[in-house]
Amino acid sequence: MNNLTKLLLASTIIGPLFLGGCGNESEAPGTDSHLDHDNHEGHNHGEDGHEDHNHAEEEPDAHGSEDELGFVTIAGTTLSVNMGGDLKPGAVMHLDIKTTDGPEPIAIRVWIGDRAATGALKRKATGNGGDYHAEAEAPAELMPDAAVWIEIETVDDSRETGSISID
Repeated sequence: MNNLTKLLLASTIIGPLFLGGCGNESEAPGTDSHLDHDNHEGHNHGEDGHEDHNHAEEEPDAHGSEDELGFVTIAGTTLSVNMGGDLKPGAVMHLDIKTTDGPEPIAIRVWIGDRAATGALKRKATGNGGDYHAEAEAPAELMPDAAVWIEIETVDDSRETGSISID
């Protein structure tokens, strides 16, 4: 068996493992967000996952009105947080996060619910240069005191968490 054949065989076997997950927007197993969340209890993707949700076909205001939640300072970094969408159990909320002061985070992770992320799926925000976007799924049981929780990973690999109220 030549090297090319071995490479093709290995990629055919290993490739699907990296494509798995709880939907086409999820990170691969073994990444930080999946280490924090190892079952799907408390949230529901529906029968078809997220495949039926296409952002390209949506109207510009399809996520509902955007609410300014305010500012939060975590690990010396101040963030401005806006949220779009209609908050209800299982809803996908769109978060726009801007760094307004302090050091740029290495990574930002978000979830909706309580500090322990009970029934919530942690999601990593995308973006750079101070502008980030994340989609956070509200848990199936949305408590009245639920908040947007934000975890910042700093350049020294430490993680700090803060929250901002959803009013």
